[in-house]
Amino acid sequence: MKQYQKNILSAFVIVIGGFILFNLAFLLAFLVIKSSMIVLGVAENAPPPMLSRALYLILVCLMSWFIFRSRLNKLLKATYLTMPLMVILVVTGISFYGQSKWLIVGVGAVIIFAVLYYLYKKKLSWQYFFAVFYVCAVALWNMIFDVQI
Repeated sequence: MKQYQKNILSAFVIVIGGFILFNLAFLLAFLVIKSSMIVLGVAENAPPPMLSRALYLILVCLMSWFIFRSRLNKLLKATYLTMPLMVILVVTGISFYGQSKWLIVGVGAVIIFAVLYYLYKKKLSWQYFFAVFYVCAVALWNMIFDVQI
Protein backbone atom coordinates (compact mmCIF):
# COMPACT_ATOMS: atom_id res chain seq x y z
CA MET A 1 0.00 0.00 0.00
CA LYS A 2 1.34 3.44 -0.89
CA GLN A 3 2.00 6.03 1.81
CA TYR A 4 -0.79 8.38 0.75
CA GLN A 5 -3.23 5.45 0.85
CA LYS A 6 -2.08 4.59 4.38
CA ASN A 7 -2.56 8.23 5.39
CA ILE A 8 -6.08 8.34 3.96
CA LEU A 9 -6.90 5.08 5.72
CA SER A 10 -5.50 6.48 8.99
CA ALA A 11 -7.65 9.59 8.67
CA PHE A 12 -10.70 7.41 7.98
CA VAL A 13 -9.96 5.30 11.08
CA ILE A 14 -9.67 8.44 13.22
CA VAL A 15 -12.98 9.85 11.93
CA ILE A 16 -14.96 6.62 12.29
CA GLY A 17 -13.27 5.61 15.55
CA GLY A 18 -13.78 9.10 16.94
CA PHE A 19 -17.47 9.05 16.08
CA ILE A 20 -17.88 5.70 17.85
CA LEU A 21 -15.92 6.96 20.86
CA PHE A 22 -18.03 10.15 21.05
CA ASN A 23 -21.15 8.03 21.35
CA LEU A 24 -19.59 5.70 23.91
CA ALA A 25 -18.41 8.70 25.95
CA PHE A 26 -21.89 10.19 26.08
CA LEU A 27 -23.37 6.82 26.99
CA LEU A 28 -20.81 6.60 29.81
CA ALA A 29 -21.73 10.14 30.88
CA PHE A 30 -25.39 9.17 31.03
CA LEU A 31 -24.61 6.08 33.12
CA VAL A 32 -22.32 7.90 35.56
CA ILE A 33 -24.57 10.92 35.98
CA LYS A 34 -27.79 8.92 36.24
CA SER A 35 -26.34 6.44 38.74
CA SER A 36 -24.84 9.23 40.87
CA MET A 37 -28.21 10.99 40.89
CA ILE A 38 -29.86 7.79 42.11
CA VAL A 39 -27.23 7.28 44.82
CA LEU A 40 -27.45 10.92 45.94
CA GLY A 41 -31.25 10.84 45.84
CA VAL A 42 -31.58 13.73 43.39
CA ALA A 43 -34.97 14.11 41.70
CA GLU A 44 -35.17 12.93 38.09
CA ASN A 45 -36.10 16.32 36.65
CA ALA A 46 -33.42 18.21 38.66
CA PRO A 47 -30.14 19.23 37.02
CA PRO A 48 -27.31 16.79 37.65
CA PRO A 49 -25.11 17.68 40.60
CA MET A 50 -21.64 19.05 39.93
CA LEU A 51 -20.24 16.02 41.75
CA SER A 52 -21.54 13.68 39.04
CA ARG A 53 -19.90 15.75 36.27
CA ALA A 54 -16.66 15.84 38.24
CA LEU A 55 -16.81 12.07 38.73
CA TYR A 56 -17.34 11.62 35.00
CA LEU A 57 -14.37 13.86 34.15
CA ILE A 58 -12.16 12.00 36.62
CA LEU A 59 -13.18 8.68 35.08
CA VAL A 60 -12.39 9.94 31.54
CA CYS A 61 -9.04 11.32 32.71
CA LEU A 62 -8.11 8.03 34.38
CA MET A 63 -9.02 6.04 31.28
CA SER A 64 -7.03 8.49 29.15
CA TRP A 65 -4.01 8.23 31.39
CA PHE A 66 -3.98 4.44 30.99
CA ILE A 67 -4.50 4.61 27.23
CA PHE A 68 -1.79 7.21 26.60
CA ARG A 69 0.68 5.33 28.83
CA SER A 70 0.00 2.03 27.09
CA ARG A 71 1.95 0.46 24.24
CA LEU A 72 -0.85 0.98 21.72
CA ASN A 73 0.25 2.30 18.35
CA LYS A 74 0.02 5.99 17.53
CA LEU A 75 -3.04 5.57 15.29
CA LEU A 76 -5.08 4.05 18.14
CA LYS A 77 -3.88 6.69 20.59
CA ALA A 78 -4.67 9.48 18.14
CA THR A 79 -8.12 8.00 17.59
CA TYR A 80 -8.65 7.78 21.33
CA LEU A 81 -7.56 11.43 21.74
CA THR A 82 -10.79 12.47 20.03
CA MET A 83 -12.87 11.20 22.93
CA PRO A 84 -11.38 13.04 25.93
CA LEU A 85 -10.93 16.18 23.86
CA MET A 86 -14.60 16.17 22.81
CA VAL A 87 -15.64 15.47 26.41
CA ILE A 88 -13.63 18.45 27.63
CA LEU A 89 -15.11 20.72 24.97
CA VAL A 90 -18.66 19.57 25.64
CA VAL A 91 -18.29 19.93 29.41
CA THR A 92 -16.84 23.41 28.82
CA GLY A 93 -19.85 24.25 26.64
CA ILE A 94 -22.25 22.95 29.28
CA SER A 95 -20.43 24.85 32.02
CA PHE A 96 -20.76 28.11 30.10
CA TYR A 97 -24.31 27.45 28.92
CA GLY A 98 -26.25 30.68 28.65
CA GLN A 99 -23.11 32.72 28.07
CA SER A 100 -22.11 34.20 24.75
CA LYS A 101 -21.17 31.64 22.12
CA TRP A 102 -18.05 33.70 21.49
CA LEU A 103 -16.97 33.11 25.10
CA ILE A 104 -17.49 29.37 24.70
CA VAL A 105 -15.55 29.37 21.41
CA GLY A 106 -12.79 31.40 23.04
CA VAL A 107 -12.40 29.04 25.98
CA GLY A 108 -12.50 26.07 23.60
CA ALA A 109 -9.86 27.71 21.43
CA VAL A 110 -7.56 28.14 24.42
CA ILE A 111 -7.95 24.44 25.21
CA ILE A 112 -7.32 23.44 21.59
CA PHE A 113 -4.27 25.67 21.23
CA ALA A 114 -2.84 24.24 24.46
CA VAL A 115 -3.28 20.70 23.11
CA LEU A 116 -1.78 21.65 19.74
CA TYR A 117 1.18 23.30 21.46
CA TYR A 118 1.76 20.14 23.52
CA LEU A 119 1.59 17.96 20.40
CA TYR A 120 4.01 20.28 18.60
CA LYS A 121 6.48 20.35 21.50
CA LYS A 122 6.39 16.54 21.79
CA LYS A 123 6.80 16.26 17.99
CA LEU A 124 3.95 13.78 17.76
CA SER A 125 2.61 12.32 14.53
CA TRP A 126 0.29 14.17 12.12
CA GLN A 127 -2.43 11.75 13.20
CA TYR A 128 -2.74 13.49 16.56
CA PHE A 129 -3.05 16.87 14.87
CA PHE A 130 -5.67 15.46 12.51
CA ALA A 131 -7.62 14.11 15.50
CA VAL A 132 -7.59 17.55 17.14
CA PHE A 133 -8.76 19.32 13.98
CA TYR A 134 -11.48 16.69 13.49
CA VAL A 135 -12.77 17.30 17.03
CA CYS A 136 -12.67 21.07 16.42
CA ALA A 137 -14.69 20.68 13.25
CA VAL A 138 -17.31 18.49 14.94
CA ALA A 139 -17.55 20.78 17.97
CA LEU A 140 -17.93 23.89 15.84
CA TRP A 141 -20.51 22.16 13.64
CA ASN A 142 -22.52 21.21 16.73
CA MET A 143 -22.32 24.75 18.06
CA ILE A 144 -23.13 26.54 14.80
CA PHE A 145 -26.08 24.31 13.97
CA ASP A 146 -27.21 24.02 17.60
CA VAL A 147 -27.03 20.22 17.65
CA GLN A 148 -28.43 18.88 20.90
CA ILE A 149 -26.56 16.03 22.53
